[in-house]
Amino acid sequence: MKKCKRCFLLPLGILGLATLAGIVMPTAHGPVEALILYIAAWLWALRFADWLRQRDRLLDETVVQLTETVDRWASGDLQARVYLDQADPLDSLAHGMNRVAEVLAERTEDLQQDKERLEAILSSMANGIIILGHGLTITLINQAAYELFGIPPGNVIGRHLLEVVRDMALDDAVAKVTQEGGTETVLWSPPDNDSLVVEVTAGALNQPIGGLGAVLVARNVSAQKQVERMRQDFVANVSHELQTPLTVIRGFTETLLDNPDDPSARRFLELIHEEAGRMSRLVDDLLTLSRMEHHSMPMTRQPVDIPVLVESMAVKLAPRIEAAELTLDNRVPQHMPLVSGDPDLLAEVLMNLVANAVQYTPAGGLITVSMALDVGSHMVGISVKDTGIGIPAQDLPRIFERFYRVDRARSRASGGTGLGLAIVKHIMELHGGRIEVKSTVGAGTEFIVWLMEYESEQGG
Repeated sequence: MKKCKRCFLLPLGILGLATLAGIVMPTAHGPVEALILYIAAWLWALRFADWLRQRDRLLDETVVQLTETVDRWASGDLQARVYLDQADPLDSLAHGMNRVAEVLAERTEDLQQDKERLEAILSSMANGIIILGHGLTITLINQAAYELFGIPPGNVIGRHLLEVVRDMALDDAVAKVTQEGGTETVLWSPPDNDSLVVEVTAGALNQPIGGLGAVLVARNVSAQKQVERMRQDFVANVSHELQTPLTVIRGFTETLLDNPDDPSARRFLELIHEEAGRMSRLVDDLLTLSRMEHHSMPMTRQPVDIPVLVESMAVKLAPRIEAAELTLDNRVPQHMPLVSGDPDLLAEVLMNLVANAVQYTPAGGLITVSMALDVGSHMVGISVKDTGIGIPAQDLPRIFERFYRVDRARSRASGGTGLGLAIVKHIMELHGGRIEVKSTVGAGTEFIVWLMEYESEQGG
């Protein structure tokens, strides 16, 4: 519209100049002077018209350049600049726009660096982080949250929390903090895996628009919950294990006091002695575990001849194996590499494993002790295999817990304390070795302990 207006004013200005020349010309002193004035007026008018056209053309080019530059900024290209001639009346505006672009580019780069640092922090965190905007829609989530909540791979940004993690208790907690503020903590477990326990803390988060959002911090507390459960089971089991012999001792003692001449007195005294011995073994095993856990168990490192330990163990347990009507098959070769360890502690490992096999193997069964070599890792394996009742698959992860028994009645009747396998595991950890177990219900169980060769350890 402005351009059209200029186009209208231009010929009007020329006509005015020509008219002025016509008025001036009669006042001239002669026709020559009048002609000169007339021509000069027209030349000046034409030059003025050309100047106007050039100015309009330059202004149009400047406006086009400014528009294109602004469009490039809007598309994210903040490196674009406006370059005008110093004589251009909009040159100062161009300098101001370029300075704004430089500041925006610096701020954008700072924000990008902050974003990258935040993403690196979130991706390296073991805790899951989910940030919810107004309406409980996900605006940010890290990889740990995907893994903890079992969220399938894919973009969940913009989706409602309840669509991604289907748990009403968690949704209610988040809704509460977004309405009232503060924090709420809930425990979450997937429907098909109760062993995984995730503690989720939801806190209110101020949003620039829309009121309160929320931030969720999730951490895996399965190990802590398992330790807590084991501690509770331990206290309950210790109380139960001590209560049984104490009840027997108290009952027989009262009987003897009431009937000092009872002919059954000797049998009562034998039972008291047996239960007292069981209590003593239980206390000794508890003290042994305590010393191991506090690293106060005396331990020596020396070359140990496993075949010698096996022969000694076989002699000590021979009466018990014979009484159980079992057979011990010693297949350990006489010439085997020496292992590095404490001979007394390793002898206790063998005693516990074979005694455990005796407890859970019916009469007529076979217990086999053999050895194997792992050449690649320079380790020696000692296998104790029986043909006993076996261990159900669901019990295998817990057999090294204190007082955990697959068959409680059989173990207690045999005088076991329920701590043998726990002691074996701790001894193997002290030696830097490992223990493996394979079992089939009704077919038997095999324990294999692996120890470092003495020469290999010394060379290392």
